Amino acid sequence: MHPSESLAAEYSAKAAAYARHWAPVIRPMALPLLELLPLSSASLVLDVGTGTGSLVADLQAAGPHATILGVDRAEGMLREGRHALPHPLAVMDVQDLGIRSGAIDVALLVFVLFHTPDPPRSLTEVRRVLHGGGAVGIVTWGEDPGLPGLSIWNEELDQEGAGPDQRDRSVMQQGLMDTPEKLSALLKGVGYVRLRIWGLTFRHLWTVEDLLAAQIGCGMAARRLAGLSAIARARCTSRVEARLNELTHAELTYCPEVLCAVAHRPV
Repeated sequence: MHPSESLAAEYSAKAAAYARHWAPVIRPMALPLLELLPLSSASLVLDVGTGTGSLVADLQAAGPHATILGVDRAEGMLREGRHALPHPLAVMDVQDLGIRSGAIDVALLVFVLFHTPDPPRSLTEVRRVLHGGGAVGIVTWGEDPGLPGLSIWNEELDQEGAGPDQRDRSVMQQGLMDTPEKLSALLKGVGYVRLRIWGLTFRHLWTVEDLLAAQIGCGMAARRLAGLSAIARARCTSRVEARLNELTHAELTYCPEVLCAVAHRPV
């Protein structure tokens, strides 16, 4: 199976956990971007990687006259979020969008560009479907320390003999765009103009219960736990939970840097 297909299948299988435990954490990180996109005058907005639709209501509020087209490779994510997605939906690959050239006023790629095997190709394809002067908005990770307890999980999984994370590195390309300079070079390299890129640091205090649910439901731990027997999974999770309960509020606070960018197709 191609890495992109495998990733889509993973997200489809974990859509319910993602919608409940992860989407509410990252949604606030995308909201500052919406303020700087020309959504109020947009007629057709493309939300690439719309997932379970956590941003749809915000997009509609910012662009009250717009039709929002949500696309995602993971059919299960669209199915899980269909109640929040009253607009047109389609299963599409950002590297090969089934949309006519020049049709889109504003496109968004929120925490999705680093999941594509060929980010320049993805940006070029989005540029194609934007009309002259149309805008793209991007949200990606800057300096990300990882979720609290990541080292605990890895230590306990290693002790239990769990195999390595099987997700292909080609769909985990944060390192290509984790600074303003790298993100700027990607955008300029495929012909975008009028760039604005900025970083913000967010804080999210996890409860141990929610953190465990997120990690077991849709995080790295879920992928490594899958290779263990049910007894080994329970044993490992119990040890992790005991250690997480010893963390302070400061240690349970997630503080990632998020990079936002707005760029335009030349007129």
